[in-house]
Amino acid sequence: MRNLIFAGLILCMVLSNLSCSSESPADTVENFNLSIANSHNDWEITINETDLYPEGIEYDIRNNRFLISSITRGDIGQVINGEYSVFISDENLVSTLGIHIDHTTKRLLVTNTNIDGSFAELVVYNLTGENIFYADLGGLSEGGHLVNDVTTDNHGNAYVTDSYAGIIYKVDPAGNASIFFEDPDLAPIPGNFGLNGIDYDPRGFLLVSHIQNNTILKFPIDDPGDYSLVEIPIPLFSPDGIYLDNPNELIVVSNDFGGEKARVQIFGTRDSWETAYVKSEFPVPGDFLTTVTVKRNIAYVLSANLDILLSGGSTDEFKILRVD
Repeated sequence: MRNLIFAGLILCMVLSNLSCSSESPADTVENFNLSIANSHNDWEITINETDLYPEGIEYDIRNNRFLISSITRGDIGQVINGEYSVFISDENLVSTLGIHIDHTTKRLLVTNTNIDGSFAELVVYNLTGENIFYADLGGLSEGGHLVNDVTTDNHGNAYVTDSYAGIIYKVDPAGNASIFFEDPDLAPIPGNFGLNGIDYDPRGFLLVSHIQNNTILKFPIDDPGDYSLVEIPIPLFSPDGIYLDNPNELIVVSNDFGGEKARVQIFGTRDSWETAYVKSEFPVPGDFLTTVTVKRNIAYVLSANLDILLSGGSTDEFKILRVD
């Protein structure tokens, strides 16, 4: 079954690859030292696992490890002291994309899906790998569904993006699932991806990337239909994973599907994400980064080599790269 999913993934992602404000004088790019170091030092962690294709990453501070997903295997892996091993091998996991640690409830949330759009759920484990629940999301609405990323609010409610259907789901701590918000206008054209990365701002809203439209959206928790476009003074290039490092700093991975405009972008805000200004940019042309996490105030991005997957190739090398 997983081989069929893998073949379908290549086809779908190749299709997606083919389709694919105001600023004050103080809003200038700061000269941060953003660099990705060479492989001989601790700035670059190489994962040698054939065709793993990890899409999501989280840092588990309690256990001093990175947790990563796998598009092709479904397993959740862990990287400890630079060494990869399987953390969760669950026969119910098909293709895992986004992962998120709710540090308040000490839970790991995983989006489990099928690239053909027929299957979508949120799976929740404790941090020892024991399953807590599986929440069906695809059955809440007709049509194809690809659950992509997940975050939680300060009450333990999860919010999950659907990249095929223009839906954000809500799953409460007991596993009860519902549609938090749906807008057909946010669904992408066939063969592309829409809503993608998501994070929660404790001031009461969600920030969500839209990969096809090259935008960041702001959804109030108490009235998601009143969502707005964050005004950003520079272009985004297929924004994938996002990370709200603090309420006024957002890290965005613009992967450009591995193209020449791929970059890590860091934005600030002075008005709760009505508008944003650029703090720094770091171009990574030709490197297919998918998402970002933070370990002890330092950002790490995941180099997933999805361009090799898109082309139908094979690789046994993936990297976690420090951005500082």
